[in-house]
Amino acid sequence: MKLKNKIYSVQIILVLVLFSFLTFTYLNYQEQYKQDIKEYINNEVELRKKALLTSYNNVTRDFKNKQKLLETVHHEALNITKKNIDISLDQLQKDLIKKFDLEDVDLNIFLIDKTYTIYKTTYPKDLGFDLNLVIEAKEFLDKTTKDGKIYVADHISTDMMDMRYKLYSYSLLKDDIYLELGFVYKNIHNTLSSLIKKDIEDREKTNLYIVFQSNNKYSYYNMSLATKASKKSDFYNQNKVEVDDKNKFDNEILTTAITGKNTIIENETSVIVLTPFFDEDMYENIGFSNMIIEMQIDISSKQQALEHFKNIFIVSLIVISIFLLAVFMFIKNSFTKKIDTIIDSINKNQKIEDTQLLSQNDELSIVSKEYNALFDSLKDEIKLNENLLIENKRFIADTVHQIRTPLTNIMMNGEMVKKFQTDDKLSLFVDQIDASINMLSNSYEDLAYITSYDTIEYQPSVINLSQIVEKRVQFFETISKVNFKPIVPNIQKNITFSINEIECERIIDNNISNAVKYATPNKQIYINLYEIKSKVILEIQSFGEPIKNPEKVFEKNYREDESKRGLGLGLNMVKKICEKYDIEYGVSYEEGQNIFSYSFKI
Repeated sequence: MKLKNKIYSVQIILVLVLFSFLTFTYLNYQEQYKQDIKEYINNEVELRKKALLTSYNNVTRDFKNKQKLLETVHHEALNITKKNIDISLDQLQKDLIKKFDLEDVDLNIFLIDKTYTIYKTTYPKDLGFDLNLVIEAKEFLDKTTKDGKIYVADHISTDMMDMRYKLYSYSLLKDDIYLELGFVYKNIHNTLSSLIKKDIEDREKTNLYIVFQSNNKYSYYNMSLATKASKKSDFYNQNKVEVDDKNKFDNEILTTAITGKNTIIENETSVIVLTPFFDEDMYENIGFSNMIIEMQIDISSKQQALEHFKNIFIVSLIVISIFLLAVFMFIKNSFTKKIDTIIDSINKNQKIEDTQLLSQNDELSIVSKEYNALFDSLKDEIKLNENLLIENKRFIADTVHQIRTPLTNIMMNGEMVKKFQTDDKLSLFVDQIDASINMLSNSYEDLAYITSYDTIEYQPSVINLSQIVEKRVQFFETISKVNFKPIVPNIQKNITFSINEIECERIIDNNISNAVKYATPNKQIYINLYEIKSKVILEIQSFGEPIKNPEKVFEKNYREDESKRGLGLGLNMVKKICEKYDIEYGVSYEEGQNIFSYSFKI
């Protein structure tokens, strides 16, 4: 890894560690905040429920002791009203209070018609109220209709109109007229209703809902609204919420009543908690399923604390970001920028020209100065070597030029000797001379191409590849003959290809020359040229040892056999020509033969 990348990696890791730590701290605080809010809400709910339940249990116990008295009073009232059904209820109320010494009791008297509607009472708010809406009252009225007995409720009721505990009794008077009495004890102050009423008056954040279940429907009333109504019938008609059984869980109040679990609704600065007053359905005990207390709990102070911590977190992120940015800029200007300048100069193969970098006296500045000194020295060496290469290339070109004329004369005279010699004993020697001349001529053509390919543009043309291969095979016949490695051509006729003829000869000559040089004596060398599908294939097959490094054989100056000297440029020259004309090339070994193959795309 590069040094600057290491430095950046360390910075990135540092940033991630710091940000991860801050994020973890914030999330942990946020989670703790949620737990604190939850505990705070639960404590508030439990405190209120405990106080209310204690009050309710105490009142229930006190009222249980008064059931017998209420039954006696009701019996007296029933006898009186049977004798005079038009008696003033207010007078009857006074007479009963006086007779039974009920100074500590508010006694309410009700006359009810056959539709279970109160048509006369000492408690005006209940006038006109339909008792069919109160399941408990309806059950007792149904019973007394059948047997005429007096029934006293088994449990206390909460009157929504005045938020007081009451105990009721019922009986049939005559002709579908019913008598109902209600007891309210004045000395019972610490009641469920009074606590809720006080909480409503003080906070205006608490509501109490009474939930009823009838047939396949649920209904509930907000008791905190009852105190504002003038008549109970109006309250029931206007504030009743009725829900079908199948939709009960779509309503938060009913869900809380049925499941017995708290429902929490979060707002911006407060939490609304719906909690069941009883842990189970209390219909059999109190005449309705449950009471749901809705409490709004202020959590603004806790939210402000969370917001304050959030602001600290954001400020910390900003401060750390600025600090890390400053560290990054310092490292960049002091280290990575200088490193980039040095690397950029090296990549562009030029001296370092940054005067600020060179004027300083730190390690990177010293490295820069040393690099400039080495660059100047290397530049001089390169220039010297370039001059030497130019001179060397010029020498080779001059040498090739000087060889051209005597080589031509030797080749011409060799042909004359072959033509006019008559002594068969000299044929072997003439062939050897002819083969040497051809080998020298082939090396000459290689040198001529190498010294000119980058200065002369070898233009391609459409040539008869079959004729070129045949001609080069004939050229190498004498050489192969004296080396006891006969060439067997297998050349398909009239194959054409677009390539420069000289470059095509370099490919063919170098492969045949190598085959003659490295093949096993007295084994045939096969030259194949054929067209298949959309390609022309040239193959040179020769028996011999497998090539040790086939992947290197086309590299410059590579020799498979160092004992056999040569220029080491032939196959590298072939490679460059193949790449020029997009000719696929390769070498393989099959059945004891090295096969060089070339695929010309038509």
